[in-house]
Amino acid sequence: MNKAILKNTLVATLLLSTTHATLANEAIFQVAVVKGAMGTADITKGEVALGIKKLTANENGKDFYDRKMNLCVAYLQSTQSNKSESACTEAIGSIESIERQSSKVRYLTSLNYSNRGVARYKQNQLIAALKDFELAVTIDDNPITAGNLQKIKQLLPVIKVEKITALSD
Repeated sequence: MNKAILKNTLVATLLLSTTHATLANEAIFQVAVVKGAMGTADITKGEVALGIKKLTANENGKDFYDRKMNLCVAYLQSTQSNKSESACTEAIGSIESIERQSSKVRYLTSLNYSNRGVARYKQNQLIAALKDFELAVTIDDNPITAGNLQKIKQLLPVIKVEKITALSD
């Protein structure tokens, strides 16, 4: 991918990133989508299937991390939520391939890890989700990542107690 295009996309993304709440097993987490990128308007309006269609239609566009990041969130919101973790992982790989780790890149990387944490939470991969949220905060402690980490920490003790009770019955 052309590094100049990616750099310009990163700058635009940082300035235009927005959040979108997602329901994951009764818990509200914040996920980040790239405002102004393909599919964002559809995802935020709840027209997730249309967003996914647009994001997957252009093979060349799949190389840009912003489309991968939006696809991750679109899958989270859809009936295809099982595809969200791999889309999030692809977005992480795209952003981590950038050699220059500026504060902008760290911020976007943390948001991608946080998005993947939500995807893993929805798949009941609780420890993996916790690790993603912790890593996201370590990379960049921003309100989205910090809030998601706090939320999962509130939920995990209850989940562990319920599983232990289920085993004793």
